[in-house]
Amino acid sequence: MNKSQTSHVFSVDLEDWYQGIEIDIDQWDAFVPRIRNGLDPLLDLLQESNTKATFFVLGYQAEKTPELIRQLSDSGHDIASHGYSHRFVYQQTPDEFRTELRKSKVILEDICGQPIDGYRAPFFSITNASLWALDILLEEGFKYDSSLFPVKNYRYGVKGAQRKPGWITTQDGNRLFEIPLSTVRLPNPAMRMARNIPMSGGGYFRLYPYALTKLLVRCLEKERLGLVFYMHPWEYDPDHPKVEFPRAFPKFTHYLNLHTSAEKTRRLLSDFQFKTIKNCYAEHYLSASK
Repeated sequence: MNKSQTSHVFSVDLEDWYQGIEIDIDQWDAFVPRIRNGLDPLLDLLQESNTKATFFVLGYQAEKTPELIRQLSDSGHDIASHGYSHRFVYQQTPDEFRTELRKSKVILEDICGQPIDGYRAPFFSITNASLWALDILLEEGFKYDSSLFPVKNYRYGVKGAQRKPGWITTQDGNRLFEIPLSTVRLPNPAMRMARNIPMSGGGYFRLYPYALTKLLVRCLEKERLGLVFYMHPWEYDPDHPKVEFPRAFPKFTHYLNLHTSAEKTRRLLSDFQFKTIKNCYAEHYLSASK
């Protein structure tokens, strides 16, 4: 069967296993790095399918492994910012956010030798409580954001946010190109309204049977929408350590079905065509706003 000709986005939030848990950066030195354990299998999958991805790189990780980030950039992958410390945006002040944003941008630009113009918030934590961050992104020279998730989750989500990539108006009246995480809109007869079903990747990808994921991507294609897909390197490292979480649910989702990630990803890359964000959307977000 031929691949779908719709262009989808493959993105990676590049962080080590302990950085994606609610463990503060002040404690990270106590954990053993395993970034290559998950990243290498993922890169093999991307190479097998001749796929280039957008890597949203944590500034702290880039400082620790600059040669790795340079390798990704030199290999044709797109590099963007994931902030510096992986702290929730809505738990930072605007000044703290700006400081971390600048720091990550400088680190990545020094490594890659090219402008860094894309951003994704840790834990997708630009919510209604932190929409002020979008104006700071523009002030600091970013061209697009990929943080808004039009669902309701206990850690993230902007209910009513647009589902389609495009220009949005910030709190200060500026325009920013937003690439939201993908959802499928399904009817909810009990509530007499439609509901957004998350299906972009991560824990959702590991939770759903692959047949369901494939069906939901086909639903997106019928809407003439491309999938904005994301994963983390630690999701391809099923043997990474188990630690205690402050709550049971995030521990469940973090470790759920890690052993399935590689094979499901192989099937996804076989069934659908993926590109970087720049290859899919740069002509839109680099164009002058009207």
